[in-house]
Amino acid sequence: MRIWCALGMGLLVAACGKAAPNAVPTAQAPQAPQVRIAQVGGTVFAATVSGPGTVAARAVEAMPGSAAPGAKAANAGYALLATLPWADAARITLGASAQIRFPAFHGDVVVGRVIRIAPPKAGASEVEITLPRDSRFAAGQSATARIVATGAGTTMLAVPPSAILGPHTGAAAVYVVDLASARVQKRAVTLGEQTPDGIGVSAGLQKGEWVALTRVDQLGDGMKIAPVGPSQ
Repeated sequence: MRIWCALGMGLLVAACGKAAPNAVPTAQAPQAPQVRIAQVGGTVFAATVSGPGTVAARAVEAMPGSAAPGAKAANAGYALLATLPWADAARITLGASAQIRFPAFHGDVVVGRVIRIAPPKAGASEVEITLPRDSRFAAGQSATARIVATGAGTTMLAVPPSAILGPHTGAAAVYVVDLASARVQKRAVTLGEQTPDGIGVSAGLQKGEWVALTRVDQLGDGMKIAPVGPSQ
């Protein structure tokens, strides 16, 4: 009897030491990739609007009664009369800086300031820009004005170029990071101008949101990541 009991105990111990025939090793869950992130809104810059213009002479405004009848008004210099779509003209303000390029000046840039914004007519508005004293100016010359737009709705957020996915395809996007869930959401954005501070985004992002800076071509909508703060 003791022999049978010892034999049974030995078989039990041997069975416990072997893996079950149908047991499958448990697979480890893939680790979330580390992605460097940055907060939107650290850098802002103004937008610009552009339009063609023509040089016109400016006359000195004489005091009433001070000029003799028939006297010719003195030339007070020149101004550029630029035509802008009303939507663009509404974005600029009096005193705004303008960079003006004259084809006849071989690419030289002249700096002026907006002194008048006319009411809209047929969807466009005439903007008058002062010009500095320069013997090269003559009435009728053509130029293109690039005006800094600082009015309401013209400030754009800037993000690092590495955050932009598909900037040259016409369907630019970024991955916005939800810090609470550590997941990313792909979002279409409208790009503005590029400056040394980053690429402007005029629509699609809000100040204070976080965007992915690395692995943007490997991420997917709703993907979980391991966010890494911006480098110091």
